[in-house]
Amino acid sequence: MEWVSVILAASIPLVLFIGYLNRKGTTNKDTKGIGWQFIRYNVLCISLPLVGLLAINGVLTGEVSTVIAGIVGFAFGKTGD
Repeated sequence: MEWVSVILAASIPLVLFIGYLNRKGTTNKDTKGIGWQFIRYNVLCISLPLVGLLAINGVLTGEVSTVIAGIVGFAFGKTGD
């Protein structure tokens, strides 16, 4: 199970790095702004491995689940206006 924890832990900074590369732009294109779709993508792609990592290691408590659920709920409950 240790290798699963390593993979899940490595996926969190990888999501942030790939998201940065996606928004960075190139010499031909301008940089992109951070919209709600990008925020929702990051919240999901970071929270799911985090929950898995905490659950595998036995430290996922009710309080942690509540905070993560609140973060996901805010990201998906917010309208894009």
